[in-house]
Amino acid sequence: MKARALNKATPVNLAQHTYWNLGGHNSGDILSNDVQIFGSHITPVDSQLIPTGKIVPVKGTPYDFLKPHTVGSRIKQLPSGYDINYALDGGMVHHKMKRAAVVHEKQSGRVMELLTNAPGVQFYTGNMLKDTKGKGGFIYKPHAALCLETQGFPDSVNHPNFPSQIVTPGKSYKHYMLFKFSTKS
Repeated sequence: MKARALNKATPVNLAQHTYWNLGGHNSGDILSNDVQIFGSHITPVDSQLIPTGKIVPVKGTPYDFLKPHTVGSRIKQLPSGYDINYALDGGMVHHKMKRAAVVHEKQSGRVMELLTNAPGVQFYTGNMLKDTKGKGGFIYKPHAALCLETQGFPDSVNHPNFPSQIVTPGKSYKHYMLFKFSTKS
């Protein structure tokens, strides 16, 4: 994704919001998918899902996906499931891609690896999907899919300790993401 500031400094924080179910659109939920996220910190949010400005470690919390484990193994510890920004290890790398996450759907063997140059990735587990009509008339329930949204940190304009998302005149915003697919048994 690209953007350019023409004559004024402009906050730019683009993200894609693709829903993924590697088992197929009608395979049920994603709770048995193994997920690994290469971020040892998150940006916690308040009750309105607005970032607090803190950056806290995931170690020992339900947010710890540094080693792969199933989505469902800890989701019940969170009242609304996962919907949080991870501060990716390695920070903002303008032209170099780094691993953000890996998802493995064991029944099909499908694997999705996500790489990006962005400093963060929002992990969302379809918590708000409620009787959503989808492909072929299939009804999607909560956790029918997950999202991994590479991005700058949400609300970064209000938190000077977050990586800046301000693009100055004549400069460009360039945000890359790469999805790699494979299989493993």
